[in-house]
Amino acid sequence: MINTSHPFYKKTWVRITIPSFCIIWAFIEYLIGSKNWALFFGIIGIYSGFILLIRYQKNENEENKK
Repeated sequence: MINTSHPFYKKTWVRITIPSFCIIWAFIEYLIGSKNWALFFGIIGIYSGFILLIRYQKNENEENKK
């Protein structure tokens, strides 16, 4: 569902910011008392963290440039 080959996800800070924001927002929603929204954003944060941080693979062009 997340196209990691898109140039937007090249930068490491972008790949870290997206799941971090979702997890922080889930925590805020939990503190407010909206447990359903907290669960929703928590799941999105975990999923995007898994895809963007763990399964992310640099394509061959990026590896050759370094």
